Amino acid sequence: MEKPVVAGIVAEYNPFHNGHRFQLEETRRRGATHVVAVMGGNFLQRGAPALAEKHWRARAALREGVDLVIELPLPWACAGAERFAAGAVALLDALGGVDLLSFGSETGDLEALKPAAAAVEDPRVEGRLLRLLERGCTYAAARQQAVAEVWDEQTAALLSNPNDILGVEYIRALSGLKSGIRPLAIRRSGTGHDSATPGGGIASASWLRERVEAGRVTEAAAYMPSQSLEMLREALEAGECAHKELLERPLLARLRAMSPEELAMLPDISEGLEHRIFAAVKNAATVEELLDRIKTKRYTRARLRRILMAAWLGLTADLGRGAPPYLRILGMNDRGAQILALARKSRRLPLSHSLAELERKGGLCGRVARLEALSTDLYHTITPQVLPCGLDYTLPLARETRLR
Repeated sequence: MEKPVVAGIVAEYNPFHNGHRFQLEETRRRGATHVVAVMGGNFLQRGAPALAEKHWRARAALREGVDLVIELPLPWACAGAERFAAGAVALLDALGGVDLLSFGSETGDLEALKPAAAAVEDPRVEGRLLRLLERGCTYAAARQQAVAEVWDEQTAALLSNPNDILGVEYIRALSGLKSGIRPLAIRRSGTGHDSATPGGGIASASWLRERVEAGRVTEAAAYMPSQSLEMLREALEAGECAHKELLERPLLARLRAMSPEELAMLPDISEGLEHRIFAAVKNAATVEELLDRIKTKRYTRARLRRILMAAWLGLTADLGRGAPPYLRILGMNDRGAQILALARKSRRLPLSHSLAELERKGGLCGRVARLEALSTDLYHTITPQVLPCGLDYTLPLARETRLR
């Protein structure tokens, strides 16, 4: 038997849609025989709960062609692009046996993205970036402007595209680890990231979430594979999809109970932002009002949402500073078992589908596992069907025997 070619994909599948299937098909067309996805759990990069609970999303991914689903732990899943990418790439590298890292890209041009990654690492860019930050620019805008001034406008323009930005961070992470995994840029098909209008049979995940959250699931049907849509409908009928409006009061209550010292321990807090939040939350009646009160040029709304979500979940800055401490399997099929067998000798982190087993490892493993379990308990307080605590310890591994 020829050696499998294993591709890694970093995803949220929130929900799994036609664009995701296109990426999988194109990844296999480019030579991959097996696919492992590193997928965020119940709270994701935007600082918001996932539409459907992670085990539902893992099963949907398996039905649509992913072979192995590894969970990206909360401190890296609910983080900005740099920490998000670094955590996911570290897991793929630690798994062993992964040959490719496939990612969606607006340009699809790896040879253009590599210089952008080099530009971001340039000490001259770093120096210019710091000066721009002192003027109150957001990090993303300051970095793009610094690259334009030190390198060129064409390279800097790549840093305005959401998926190209992630691609740059994946390349940087691979380089930093001196990983043998090769990046593979797949040009996005159809509509753009966060586009308000579907196109080419593909709708953005945000467009789909808006329809589903408004009870208009039938409008999403044309843009999701049938099995993924079926899984989403099952989750909705079971009352296990998050309703963001149910988060309003618990989040405000948690923030009102926190001191400035506790707020200062949250990820991405700097320049006295904890005092701004502490003052604003005393009068804000909604989360949106709170965001309006604490918003500044320096802090994007997405970054502020992640900070607020970290407060509710008990996520502190120290937990996400290094690499994830374990590999937790959410689901697999027979090809997924082959990936694990192939990687057995080179794997460098504890691996299990059991969160309890990983928690018993102690140290950082134990802390992150307990936080993950708590986040699942909290997730199930903002679903129509409130479920008991401890499900992250007891839900079975998602298994699929059908190979797509």
